[in-house]
Amino acid sequence: MPNQRVLFMIPDLRNPANKGGIQVFNNYVVRALEELEIDTTVIGVNDRPEDSVPGLIACNRGGRIRKVIAATHLYRQLVLNRPDIVICGHLNFTPLCRQACRLARVPYITITHGMELWDASASTVRGAAASHRVLAVSRYTRSLNLELLEGYQPDHVQVFHNTFDEERFRPGPSSEELRSRLGISPEDRVVLTVGRLASTERLKGYDEGILAMAKVCARIPEARYVLAGRGDDMDRLGRLAGECGLGDRLIMPGFISEEDIVALFNSSDLFILPSRKEGFGIVFLESMGCGKPVIGGNRDGSMDPLCDGNLGTAVDPENVDELANAILMHLNGEAPPEQSDPSHLRSQVVERFGFDRFRSRLEEVLDMS
Repeated sequence: MPNQRVLFMIPDLRNPANKGGIQVFNNYVVRALEELEIDTTVIGVNDRPEDSVPGLIACNRGGRIRKVIAATHLYRQLVLNRPDIVICGHLNFTPLCRQACRLARVPYITITHGMELWDASASTVRGAAASHRVLAVSRYTRSLNLELLEGYQPDHVQVFHNTFDEERFRPGPSSEELRSRLGISPEDRVVLTVGRLASTERLKGYDEGILAMAKVCARIPEARYVLAGRGDDMDRLGRLAGECGLGDRLIMPGFISEEDIVALFNSSDLFILPSRKEGFGIVFLESMGCGKPVIGGNRDGSMDPLCDGNLGTAVDPENVDELANAILMHLNGEAPPEQSDPSHLRSQVVERFGFDRFRSRLEEVLDMS
């Protein structure tokens, strides 16, 4: 890959208002490109001037003008800097990349995450179909691509898994201070979910988690369910907890700071996210990186970090009884060691999804371009 030049067009790299899974993923891609010593320029459509760092072209000046600015920079980079390849970091940018890259005769790769494929427009489908390759963060996301891209060469839709910060998310002691702040006593057993508690995110399985934990608490009274995150669905979720009998055993602390998130994983006994349409689920990696067992749904991209149930426990995300029984199995110490042993979870998740593997996989993809 000597002297290779890459142009990476993404929603954002640094804008704190858009902190989420895709932004985190984009930062890992940039880090990998830097470590591979590839000359990289990033166009951040939603990044503001104050978010700028070397190599990042921030386009957000407020309103819709950012799209015009981003398009202008894309054409300018293609004409003046002649990148060897463009990485299109979101499906929504594929119509622009299709037009610009065709004129400049530069190939582009499209990265897909999952939910953006559910209601993809005809123009974005055409844009993705013109990609040199399509990267999907999970097998589930790959299957969504293959359904949309009729006639597209299947072996050009490749799985490109997420990664996580293995140096940061690692086993550590439970934080007595954090547990005390959340109203969790030393003897409590903590089941954790982390996510955006918005009405648009109900397929994450928050309702099923609450209903299952009500059944668990009837058997293990000291169990507590920490549902961390904020959003417009918090009041409804609190009412559901009251109606099903979970009551004040549901703890919703709201936003968890970057400083506290690792301590929260290490202060928990089990992580659950019984989603139905998860593109991948970096939170599974982060939990297992801390040596904590995980439970996820068996219908979506969660199956990749769960390694088809070999590393995490996979359940029918709509079957509350099955979820409750899986939680009880873990809290009662009855889960198989490959799904519960902290050192095994940690070593396996680093081996399979650590940053070294992510960087090597990106190098393979670029070598094929």
